[in-house]
Amino acid sequence: MKITNEQPEETPRLTVADLGAAAWATSELFNYMLEGYEAEEYGSMTKEQMEQSMNTLRTAFVKFDALVQALNLDEEPETPEN
Repeated sequence: MKITNEQPEETPRLTVADLGAAAWATSELFNYMLEGYEAEEYGSMTKEQMEQSMNTLRTAFVKFDALVQALNLDEEPETPEN
């Protein structure tokens, strides 16, 4: 899979902005679940299922964020040494 930094509307390929949006959405969902967890409102899940889901989201966020950071480092122009 090729990752590009083109505008998402202009390419069917995965973009850095797509990865950033995925990281943000994962973080927002984690925070929403955390509010429920702290209020001991687990919805249709058990406490253990909620904890596992939150751990999975945390891991996914770290992966998306690491990809975005790595891709942004690859795109920075190198500065000449003095």
